[in-house]
Amino acid sequence: MSEAAAWTGGARQSPAGIDAADPLTRVELIRAGMRAHILTGQLSAGERLPSVRTLARARGVSAFTAARVYELLVAEGLIEARRGSGYFVARAADADGARARPSPEPLVDSVWALRRDYDRNALQVDAGCGWLPPEWLFGEGVRAALTQIARRPAVYAGRYGNAYGLLALRHHVARQLALRGVDCGDEQVVLTQGASQALELVIAAHTRPGDAVLVDDPGYPYVLAMLRARGVRPLGVPRTDSGPDAAALDAIAAATGARLFVTNTTFQNPTGTTTTPQAAHAVLGVAEKRGLTICEDEIFAELPSDPGTSLASLDRLERVIYVGSFSKTIAPSLRVGYLATRADRAERMATLKNQLSLSSSELTEHIVLAILTSGRHRTHLERLRRRLSETRTRLARNLRAAGFRISPRSGGMFVWAELPDTDSAVIMQRAKAAGILLAPGRIFHADERPSQHWRFNVAYADDERLYEFLRKLRL
Repeated sequence: MSEAAAWTGGARQSPAGIDAADPLTRVELIRAGMRAHILTGQLSAGERLPSVRTLARARGVSAFTAARVYELLVAEGLIEARRGSGYFVARAADADGARARPSPEPLVDSVWALRRDYDRNALQVDAGCGWLPPEWLFGEGVRAALTQIARRPAVYAGRYGNAYGLLALRHHVARQLALRGVDCGDEQVVLTQGASQALELVIAAHTRPGDAVLVDDPGYPYVLAMLRARGVRPLGVPRTDSGPDAAALDAIAAATGARLFVTNTTFQNPTGTTTTPQAAHAVLGVAEKRGLTICEDEIFAELPSDPGTSLASLDRLERVIYVGSFSKTIAPSLRVGYLATRADRAERMATLKNQLSLSSSELTEHIVLAILTSGRHRTHLERLRRRLSETRTRLARNLRAAGFRISPRSGGMFVWAELPDTDSAVIMQRAKAAGILLAPGRIFHADERPSQHWRFNVAYADDERLYEFLRKLRL
């Protein structure tokens, strides 16, 4: 009797906590068992598997459940379906491909490039990364929305989306922006594949190779990478505790003829500072004087309990293009963001989006809408804000005890800390040896100049292994 036949015939008990009466759980239980047998070599490459009916009888499940198990294993590349012959364990090369391999890390900022130098198994503390842990995000809301969408899949997935994006979600975004003082109609909102696509559309529509674009200094490394990829020169505008230095912005714009300024207003990456109303008025004055378009990247706007004054609310979307996202608070993998601007600009952006990518995903837009209107999203945000505040306080206290200087006027996901009189290259080497990934200040500057600053992720850096490492730096 073959290993496959023997495996299907043996009695199996559900692991503790698994309800064997649940059809979905049964699918996962049988799939997990077959997957383990294939990856450990107990089921050989090329071996024929029992028919769907045989597997169903042997496991005491319906033919539908057995067929679903095989569908999932085929999709994973572990088995293959041969027309008229049945199911077989995939060839050795295909099966190997399904084994756990180090997956490429997302290019969300230049920390990704640093991560490539680490052995994946040796990385213990990801203190410099740019995202929140899954358990801090709204997984519960995603699961509930997926269940809702699954009841009527054809309604949500049966067509291409509109170039502007799902109207109902655009209407919801417009209403939420109104609560932040940004008045706009549905026709002024364009949904995008994350805030990154919104930034790319703004840059593509307002620059040509060789142009200069003004950015926060320090600022978001991914924006620097986007600009350089288009042959555009990023020029840094000094960031103070109050926001962009308006006098420097004016001088650099006058000297270079730059016509676009990309800036974070709320809980800026990496400094965590928020632009004050006074600084915002000064920046808009420079924009009017120098003919600047401002791209206001507000992906952290939901993190403060009391939203500040955005440039868009003061400008009424005349010179400002407002960019937002749901990735930081719900789930990054949903890839739903948006931009809001004047109606004529919005039409231009939607047309460009259509030319480059046809449309965004209406299916994921429906999922996000279901999450936002479920009634539980607000509770999740309140919980996330409390967690960030409490953890940030603890992290800041430990960093100061280790000799770091931190601005008191900052918040959000990141702590921007300076460690004077140190060699950042030496610290990076020692951190790597300890399995700790740090984000050095130089990658946040347009000119990549040396820096004694470091960006710490509040969620990941609150770790006793990091604190012990930092205490030893001064020894």
